[in-house]
Amino acid sequence: MAPSSLFFFLGGIVVLIILLIMIAIYWKIFKPAGMMRFTSQTARRAASPDLFSGNLRTISYFDFKTLKRATKNFHPENLLGRGGFGPVYKGKLRDGRLVAVKKLSHDKSHQGESEFLAEVRMITSIQHKNLVRLLGCCSDGAQRLLVYEFMKNGSLDHIIYGKSVIFLNWDTRFQIMVGIARGLQYLHEDSHLRIVHRDIKASNILLDDKFHPRIGDFGLARFFPDDEAYLSTTFAGTLGYTAPEYAIRGELSEKVDIYSFGVLVLEIISCRKNTDLTLPSEMQYLPEYAWKLFEQSRVLDLVDLRVTHDGLVKEDVLRAINVAFFCLQPHPNQRPPMSKIVTMLTCTVEMVETPIKPAILDRRRKKNENFSLSWDTMPDPFPSPLESESTPSFQLPH
Repeated sequence: MAPSSLFFFLGGIVVLIILLIMIAIYWKIFKPAGMMRFTSQTARRAASPDLFSGNLRTISYFDFKTLKRATKNFHPENLLGRGGFGPVYKGKLRDGRLVAVKKLSHDKSHQGESEFLAEVRMITSIQHKNLVRLLGCCSDGAQRLLVYEFMKNGSLDHIIYGKSVIFLNWDTRFQIMVGIARGLQYLHEDSHLRIVHRDIKASNILLDDKFHPRIGDFGLARFFPDDEAYLSTTFAGTLGYTAPEYAIRGELSEKVDIYSFGVLVLEIISCRKNTDLTLPSEMQYLPEYAWKLFEQSRVLDLVDLRVTHDGLVKEDVLRAINVAFFCLQPHPNQRPPMSKIVTMLTCTVEMVETPIKPAILDRRRKKNENFSLSWDTMPDPFPSPLESESTPSFQLPH
């Protein structure tokens, strides 16, 4: 090769290397923070491991125009509900599939962005028949949306709080309780990850066309190492469903979900909210009212009147109410794990003891005063771990 040709060849290589370095620097500096444009092929390249630990092959990427068209520009008529993340809309894709599109509100802070990332990471890492299935997501510019399978019968709160004409007979209610319990058992014990949902409530339980429940909204969920019992954290959740050790001291474990499940079971049985200030004072707080009825041997009065002549099985109702009381025990160590709760609901177990009074939140507001949190329990709601009782046995009231 002639010296002049060699010179131009080497010069071209140098220019190419400099150009590649400049492109790399430009991409690193100017790539938008949190950018997550990915398809099923590009997702694994675009998303860094510290943001996503899930299996992104299970979901697809949707561009914003597609979801805007599917929801008819997010028309109010397609609004299914609102959550901490933002509004959820019904949509119909070009292939005819119905979907639920959850849209992060623009007025949300960085916490909302974190919840978006957490939910994608969480839901792509787990799969169970009682957990909602994520179909895909969108991250066009500032837009953050999650696309879920559409649940024909909507969220549980619309039915049990009287917002729907749908009536649930006892067998269906019991099926819903067991399905939720099995979903939580998977999250706490059977998944390859140990997950605490942190926001188990009626509005986060979705029902398919056969009223099988799916746990949804994983924006507040947290991974836990297998050997970590508690994690001190800032509060996130819904008052009324919140365990005392978490609401007051920020101690988080799977027992927080178990407490919430206990409240939810009472709501499903009674078909009312856990807090209703329009009722007489002794009935306003559902766990407190249920316990008073239990002490008066009138606990069946808690049952929604519409199911009393609809195949009601007294023993099953009493069993479910007692399960709720065990879930509401003051100290987390007194609450059974979800695997035992599933057994209590579905199998005949030996019953030798009754639960003690559950932890009850006192949120009464005096005129011109703010809410204050305190817990009415017996015994002390926070005994030391060495003094706490073991998980109590299970017994039906007579």
